[in-house]
Amino acid sequence: MGELADRVARLEREVAEAQEALRIMKKVDEEIECAMEEVESVCEALLNLSGELDGEIADHNYPAVERCAYELWGLVDSEQVRRAVDTVALLTAVRDGGSLPAASVPTLISRLKDVKASHPTLTQEALDQEVQAATDRAADIWKRIYDDGSWDSEDERKEHLADHLREARQEAISDRAVRAGRFLMELCDHLAETVWPEVTDGLRGADLERVARALKEASLAGETAPAVYKLYEVNLSVQYESDPYSLGAMGEQLMAFESWLGVQEKG
Repeated sequence: MGELADRVARLEREVAEAQEALRIMKKVDEEIECAMEEVESVCEALLNLSGELDGEIADHNYPAVERCAYELWGLVDSEQVRRAVDTVALLTAVRDGGSLPAASVPTLISRLKDVKASHPTLTQEALDQEVQAATDRAADIWKRIYDDGSWDSEDERKEHLADHLREARQEAISDRAVRAGRFLMELCDHLAETVWPEVTDGLRGADLERVARALKEASLAGETAPAVYKLYEVNLSVQYESDPYSLGAMGEQLMAFESWLGVQEKG
């Protein structure tokens, strides 16, 4: 009976150890899944941010657009996300019996010197060229319409033509501000659709070099967001100076504020 009791006790210990191992394995899987979800959630957050920007730009809500620009930068250049990437890489190696990562992802990123920015870019020069091109197209159209020889009064013809050309110019100026704002949406979409899948796919494949490169590209794109917002702000200011009412409710608020400031200064 003593030998049998020893065998039973040994089996009980083995079962308990196996159960503990399974519990630990389950906990490791849960931690990996949780960290992976945090990394993957960035993609959805970027797409949601793009949708939010669409509405804020339509409302000319420049403070909200500025907040979104910095939120975009923070989403893709986050220490928290990089820690989650390291967690997935380390625990996956432990669980699967693979080699432990030789370096953390932030360290790998810091060593990368040859990563080139892949994101789209925008400059004031490009925006100005778009305005000029739109204005020139409108001018050609309206000149053809008003140069048909049917006008009895040359002064009236010129007055109507000048009105339409001013409207076309104002529309191009408004479109320029919108274009600058929507470029932030383009950055969001580019990151969500092109760059971030490289992060998640590389992480699933335990290719940390690929992950580090993608995170570096994302960081390079994200850090341009505040400058893009400044382009938007500058061009929205020009739009406001050209036609305050074109900004709708926001334009009315700004005019009321300017009027209040003028009263305060006189007082």
